[in-house]
Formats: sequence, C-alpha cells, structure tokens
Amino acid sequence: MKPKAFVFFDLDGTLLNADSKVDPEVADALVRMKENGAIPFIATGRSPVEIHHLLDSTAIDSFISLNGQYVQYEGQEVYRNPIPQEYLERLKQMTDEKELALSFYSSDKIRSTRHTETIKNAYGFIHEDPPAIDPDFYKKEDIMMSLVVTEDKSLDEEFIEAFPEFSFYRNTPYSIDTILEGHSKATGIDKLVENLRAGDVPLYAFGDGPNDLEMLQKVDVAVAMDNGIDEIKEAADYITSSHTNGGIIEGLKKYDLI
Repeated sequence: MKPKAFVFFDLDGTLLNADSKVDPEVADALVRMKENGAIPFIATGRSPVEIHHLLDSTAIDSFISLNGQYVQYEGQEVYRNPIPQEYLERLKQMTDEKELALSFYSSDKIRSTRHTETIKNAYGFIHEDPPAIDPDFYKKEDIMMSLVVTEDKSLDEEFIEAFPEFSFYRNTPYSIDTILEGHSKATGIDKLVENLRAGDVPLYAFGDGPNDLEMLQKVDVAVAMDNGIDEIKEAADYITSSHTNGGIIEGLKKYDLI
C-alpha cells in the first residue's frame, strides 16, 4: 500500500528533548502516525551508529543520515555518497596543521584523528563519548561526512575558502559538519524518492537548524520549530511550538498526520 506521506524529523532541537531523548508522548505519536499510513524518517547530521538507540526505541526504522549522504528505508540501504579520498587527505592536512581533531563517518563507524578538549565537548554536547582514534580511517572505508572540531568560529570562513568542494554546516558551538558541496538532507530525500519511485507521496519535514534549510525548501510542507533559527522559520509553512513544549505533536495534529 502506498504511504500516506513521508515525514522527516531532524533530531537535536526538533524530535529530541533537552536531554537528547524522545519524550514518551512523542514516541506514542510516531506510532499513531505510522498506523495512519505516514512513514516517519529521522533526517540528521548524525551517523547511523549514533541513532541505533532511537531506531530501537521508537516506531522509526527509516532514516536520512550524515546530512543526506547515507539513506536507509525500512532497514535497507537506498543511497550512499562517499567523499573522494584526496579531498579528505587535504582536509586532514589542514586540521593537522591547526592541531584540530577531525572525525570521519562511514555508514557504521566513527573515528577521529586525535582527542582534544574540544572533541570531548563536541560529543558531550550530544551526550556521546568521543570516537576511537584512527587517523588513517579514511583510507580504509567509504567516508560520507567529516566533522571539523573547533570552537574558533573565525576559522569557518577559512575552511570554506580553502575547500570549495565541500559544504560546511556549523551545527554546534564545537564542530562543523562537512559533506560534499551541493549535497544536503534534500539530496538524500531526492535519492529516496527516486529509488522508491515515490514521486507522488507527499513530503513533510520538521527542523530547526542550518542543515535543515534545504530539506525544508524541498518538501511539500515545511514545519519549523519555535526554537529554530530565523532562516528556518522564514522557509516554513508553519511554525510550531519548541521541541521542549510539544512542538512535534502540535505540528503533526496541524496536518492531520495523527
């Protein structure tokens, strides 16, 4: 049976509460939404390994991860978009020169070039431990996203200028998501729809941060969280309450998804 809709949820600041968990009432709403024929997706900058606990504890079993660079639908891989090794070599050289940590993300592992106080803060921010160290990990597996770990926002423009082949999204005070230029969560949605031949399925998305902008611009109905940045609210069809004040359930009810 054709799904009633695909509904994409960002995690931090959107689906998750202040403790990076799914509130019980939100988990229940996801069950009801799925029973109503709509398919929930996680759409996140996080890696698959970082969201397994959410897949295990909610009705969600499909996701767009690594800012659209790795996609699964009901447990099956739909799309992956590896970064060329030579790009990663240059990025590692620059971060090494600046004594910054750099994390590499494959479909099922995360490794870092070094441990620093900032990398502890970066992963602590999402209630995770820093990844194991393996500076040569990018030579061994497909890497679909990197994380430049720095609190120095003055370096953001320096990386942007040095690497036109990348898109950079600063989503936390401690780090910058790094993927191939011209790609985003919207790319993952395009590949999902294309591979499933689901062009007639309505698309909804909930988000709050800079890496959600292309996604909200892509879908048929865009919902911004009240705690979101101004650009997200400007792109939205509806601004719901904050992620800590029932915003997900409000938005789902607004569009008769539950």
